[in-house]
Amino acid sequence: MMFSLPDPDVLYNALVARSDAYEGRAYVGVTSTGIFCRLNCPAPNPKPENCTFFENPGDCIAAGFRPCKRCHPLAPVARLDPLVDQMLKAFDADPMRRWSETCVAAMGFDPSTVRRAFKRHFGMTFLEMARHRRLRHSAEVLAKGDKVVEAQLSAGFESPSAFRAAFA
Repeated sequence: MMFSLPDPDVLYNALVARSDAYEGRAYVGVTSTGIFCRLNCPAPNPKPENCTFFENPGDCIAAGFRPCKRCHPLAPVARLDPLVDQMLKAFDADPMRRWSETCVAAMGFDPSTVRRAFKRHFGMTFLEMARHRRLRHSAEVLAKGDKVVEAQLSAGFESPSAFRAAFA
């Protein structure tokens, strides 16, 4: 990216002020909730020590954060790009689905076009986003105290070694 994030103190001040100055260029991951937001989110302000700042939604998702249900940090892109909007709706309708390029093609989209669109908007491909969501779900299963094999199967991994490698 051409834009590099300013100092975290500057970003935190923008968050507290609910500034639009960094709209689409900076996101905050709140470690106490596991949620990422835009800096102008109407939710109560987190403590500075609970904030981690990112350049794009893909980095937030890769770090294990899920999108906020108040500010919808993924929504602006979805509304602007019909392909992304349709793929996100399909993704939300079946979050534990084990997506592949064949699934994307079956929906009538060129997998390389979907890959480029998601990489451009989110910093990760659609398939990477789907995989991260399944891994986050498995982490939640493990946090409840369930067995590793239950987390593995609920995340759609047939191979224990593939699950361990992905989870690591």
